[in-house]
Amino acid sequence: MTLDEMVEDLRADAEDIASDLEGIPPEETVTGQAAQTLEEFGAALAQIRDGAAEAVEIARAALALEKPLKPIGGAEDTIRGLLKPRHV
Repeated sequence: MTLDEMVEDLRADAEDIASDLEGIPPEETVTGQAAQTLEEFGAALAQIRDGAAEAVEIARAALALEKPLKPIGGAEDTIRGLLKPRHV
């Protein structure tokens, strides 16, 4: 199973879980956050693999989980995330 397949499966599970939880979007479930974290780690590793000059900073940001390297959800979710950062 590839990283992309794992992320896809986790996102599908997050959708299923969120359908049972009123008012909780899939990306805010533990499963949704796990998918986002794996995707961000993969993006960080790809940048480092490709020779990013700031590899240490990329790794620190990814491991700190302070801000998403990739947008979560749609445009509305991304804007909301910028106004109210997620806490892990």
